[in-house]
Amino acid sequence: MKFSKRLGIYLLIGLIPFFYRWKWNESSVFISSDPEIKYYQLIHSQNGGKAEECFFPAKDLGFTQSMLPFGYPWAFELKDGRCVFQYPVLFTWLQKILLIGISLKWISFFPILFFFLNFLLLDHIISRIDPEGIRVLLSVVMIQCLTPIFLSSLDYSELTITNFFFLASILSYHLFIEKKQFRFGLLLAVSIVFNFQLRPESTIALILYLSISFLYEKDKVGLLKSFSPYVFLSVLLMAIFSIWNQSVYGHYLGMRGLNTMMDMENGQFSRNLLGEWIADLWGNQFKIGIFRGYPILFLGFICFGLKKDKRMFAFLTAGLVFLLMLPIISPYRAGVDIFGMRYFESGIYLLMIGVFLTFGNQNSKLKYYLLVLPFLYFCYKSDSRAIKQWTSSAKLYHQVMNTFDELSPDLIVHRGLSLSYLVGISYVKYPQIAIYSNEDWLKVETILRDQKKKILYLEWEGNQLVNNEFPEKIWKQKFDINFKLNPNAYVIQSEHKIAHFKGYLLERPK
Repeated sequence: MKFSKRLGIYLLIGLIPFFYRWKWNESSVFISSDPEIKYYQLIHSQNGGKAEECFFPAKDLGFTQSMLPFGYPWAFELKDGRCVFQYPVLFTWLQKILLIGISLKWISFFPILFFFLNFLLLDHIISRIDPEGIRVLLSVVMIQCLTPIFLSSLDYSELTITNFFFLASILSYHLFIEKKQFRFGLLLAVSIVFNFQLRPESTIALILYLSISFLYEKDKVGLLKSFSPYVFLSVLLMAIFSIWNQSVYGHYLGMRGLNTMMDMENGQFSRNLLGEWIADLWGNQFKIGIFRGYPILFLGFICFGLKKDKRMFAFLTAGLVFLLMLPIISPYRAGVDIFGMRYFESGIYLLMIGVFLTFGNQNSKLKYYLLVLPFLYFCYKSDSRAIKQWTSSAKLYHQVMNTFDELSPDLIVHRGLSLSYLVGISYVKYPQIAIYSNEDWLKVETILRDQKKKILYLEWEGNQLVNNEFPEKIWKQKFDINFKLNPNAYVIQSEHKIAHFKGYLLERPK
């Protein structure tokens, strides 16, 4: 099968996440939890602010940063008093380039574009070793669509872009070894640095693979000389980013590095290494586990007993080592149920490339490809499970957003941060703050003074958030908030049941 035909199939498959994103967006945009913060970074940057700064529209009403309705793990106050969001601003900058040619309403489809581009990069990586078109097609489709990698295309996040630079690094590395051309060396240097800035743990997988692959090269000294200008370029680019991170966040690794150090210094960072390792790989009451959710990954172990050459061995070894050690070396693997696997995607790419290249290297190729079939059902069930959960979440999300629009408040006040994951697009429409006591509410009344504001007060009785990955002190101070509202200058006009929480509409008496 020629590449042009495979390209057509990849385009058709790319319409699947496009359809779901279109369906979930409805007439607005579906963003909750982590994606909403990344969306606010873009909006703030588009409005002339800095992408790293906390977006806080309510400050125009006189409210201070202490009432920002976001906190750990999304917003942090630096030592100099500035508030910053956690996520990489490179994601924002790349989107702003695309916004030159498209409108903002299409930006939630941005990750799907890179999901499609990853089909092409993966196709080129596999076809360089196994030129048989049908096997290349099957391998690419199964890796992209029947592993946790597919879930990234449905989310509004930097994951597919991280994967793009990860795959570009692998491809450009081999193309440079083969052709020694400047463009491939330049692509390799830029891709490694961008990959690191987007998700540092992905670069660990990349370094593992490149190191193992390099050990099999014959002319190591000659290759080092050829790579030296591009190594220097990578170091230079990394230094520029590090200087910028240090000046903005106070840590050369940026917000994520600073966050980890702060948790360790404050003693808020307790580890249960065995429990975390089991939870990430096989699951617990909060997570599904990558091997239980996608048992096709077990084929990586089988492939070590099959005939293979050094190229397959590098993929298999790097991928498997990365998957097995990441739960121990990575301090953060947030995400519940089936959505806690995004940290493993680079290792999954390596492992599954090695699996399908190994199968293609066997004398009886069909027999080994048939071995995949029993696993596909479970992979499909995991994908469909995630889609069902997202569909249900999108329905709930739009119900909440529509209720907010119907009530059309001048200000939304949250009791604690337990509902911050569901703020969504309403944050762009309505100023919002968080309070933690009735004294804070009285401060709100003082700040507003005689202004005729209609306030929507929100509370979640019982607070059912999964709290096992929150530092205990932060959980008690910011999330587990259950005081009884006792307004002074305002009167409750109506009470509303909004999804699983309550809303009270308050106004000053006439």
